Amino acid sequence: MTSGSRDVYERSYHETSSSFDADEAVRREARERRRERLNEHRSDLGRERARETRNEDQVHDTSKVRLGIKSPRAGVNRLHVFLVDNSGSNERIAKNIRAGSGYLVATLNAVDPEAQYAFMYFSDHRDGMRFIQEIDWFGPDEEGDVILNSTNRQIMPANGHDAPEAIECALKRACELDFGDAEEKHLYLVSDQIAHGMSTQEYAAIFGGDEGCPKGQMIQDSIGMVRQVYRSFQMVGCAEHPVVGKIQRQFFTDARVALDHLDLSHVKSPSHRLQLVSNALLFLVARHQGMQSVEMFLSALYEKWLADPVFGMASDTKARGQIHSFGEYLEAPQEQIEAMMQRIFGEE
Repeated sequence: MTSGSRDVYERSYHETSSSFDADEAVRREARERRRERLNEHRSDLGRERARETRNEDQVHDTSKVRLGIKSPRAGVNRLHVFLVDNSGSNERIAKNIRAGSGYLVATLNAVDPEAQYAFMYFSDHRDGMRFIQEIDWFGPDEEGDVILNSTNRQIMPANGHDAPEAIECALKRACELDFGDAEEKHLYLVSDQIAHGMSTQEYAAIFGGDEGCPKGQMIQDSIGMVRQVYRSFQMVGCAEHPVVGKIQRQFFTDARVALDHLDLSHVKSPSHRLQLVSNALLFLVARHQGMQSVEMFLSALYEKWLADPVFGMASDTKARGQIHSFGEYLEAPQEQIEAMMQRIFGEE
């Protein structure tokens, strides 16, 4: 994820949102300008470009560090909680999420500005004080950007020890948070592993033994708590081996697994998987806000991938493929999804 300025991303979302203006003339003009930008980006894919970065010190304030999840702001009705695997095997993805705080905050502000958000970085019990590290509730605004960026610096990498992680206890902790008077709560899990107690013979042959949960917490009990506390629960599975993705399906009911387990284990390139994880999280947040929010996010993402072609000359093809793959997780008629894809790619 590009560690760019929140202001730059917010301007980009403002340009994209004009394509959804209630005024037909404004909407038509904005879409024409966007088609021109897309064509310009496509014709320029072969040129090496400087990646935009920001001076993180400008959005760092030690007085804004908010370790530990406390109480959300009074009157907030919707909360989103992100559980991110911080163990050694998932270290690169966890670091990438933290590095992109400006992009995260700008996107969250575009798709759900009224909500508050919290992060929990977790690993395993033997990591001691590093087992669970939390970032308090923040809004997706200028102050939230400083809070997130400043607190990210305090999150320390962890080990994880045995292959399974203490997801069972991280989920339990997520259910025990202070949610204030919020009625709508959404939980997201990012991990390349399974919880203790989920190992199979096939898994053990690849990853080794399961030391179990020293607290005796059962994963099925934790999943039951999640279903009672949260309106929704989704997972971005970022494992390198498909056997992990297969076991992760057990977090969900048969009715929801195809929609709520966004499994990236089929993505063979680690660098491509790295590009997808944070955007998969943001897609899931946008999905709760409806199809227009999804279309706005995916439109901005497609243009971002062309403007900053991390996939090289294949950026257009790969970007289209990944955008289409997000469409598989939408509850909408196929013809509606295809029409949306045409607008996203500037082909309507």
